[in-house]
Amino acid sequence: MIRAKPTTCIFLFFALLVGTCSAYGYDQDSRPCEEDACFVEIHSDAPRCWMSGNNQNIAYMSPMDGGSHRIPNACRRSNIFGGDGYLVAYPSIGGVVLIKNPSAVDLQHLRLPNTHDTERSPDQDDGLATRMVQLGAHWWPNWDLYFRHSSRVDGGIFYDYHFPLTSTSPSRRQAALRHQYEDKVCRSWLPHAPDLWGVKMRYALTMDDKSEMIKDLGGTFYASIDEIPGRAKTVGEAVGLFEPFKQRLSNMEDDSYRNRFCTIDEGEDEDNDKGTANEKPFKQRWGIGSLFNELR
Repeated sequence: MIRAKPTTCIFLFFALLVGTCSAYGYDQDSRPCEEDACFVEIHSDAPRCWMSGNNQNIAYMSPMDGGSHRIPNACRRSNIFGGDGYLVAYPSIGGVVLIKNPSAVDLQHLRLPNTHDTERSPDQDDGLATRMVQLGAHWWPNWDLYFRHSSRVDGGIFYDYHFPLTSTSPSRRQAALRHQYEDKVCRSWLPHAPDLWGVKMRYALTMDDKSEMIKDLGGTFYASIDEIPGRAKTVGEAVGLFEPFKQRLSNMEDDSYRNRFCTIDEGEDEDNDKGTANEKPFKQRWGIGSLFNELR
């Protein structure tokens, strides 16, 4: 057995120390999050957090082998034109309500400008959050949980009904994986939006247009938001709707569970399946036809 010389070990230790320190240093265009009022609380094991432009950047060590993500500037409602495309509301109940890449029609329905990003108005966040969940946005307990899992979905890991999908952009994350998993072990359980969804929604000028297009694509029409299954009318209801996803997302942090959920046999003993991925939630609609006139 070959033994390393003491001097070699010391050299390697200092090299590692220097590399670690430089890895978590800040360049001239960045600043620590603690020095900026526009950052949110970090829930991950994050050794480094810095502000750069309109984003809060986080490099974290755990869970799920660590990673990095960018949280939108908490002093702004949106970073659609100057960031990653998020519309955000921070309700007084806590957590965050978000929509990724809302359409111009969605913004107008939410009483927001569709030509520029807007600053956050704390006294109006509850009203905006309510209108967002009624439009189909989801509530999340914190940014960290959202980004940890959304980055994995975007990277090709099959989540299906373990990850909430907003009806403002149905199947946005899973659509690219649809054909990859059809007729294979990881069969998609959630329905997918038609191929023309993106094209149709791009040319909708009003909510009336959007409603007619959704109906033409096979969407279900509801005369009132009260009739829509699984749709929150308040932020409190949105918090309740997220509850089942806490365990599902936690399960997906376990690679063995994730592999098993893709390969599990539908005919296995029900007692073994209780509480696992085969205990499917209420089947969510991919689109809606309601105009929500009462919400305008």
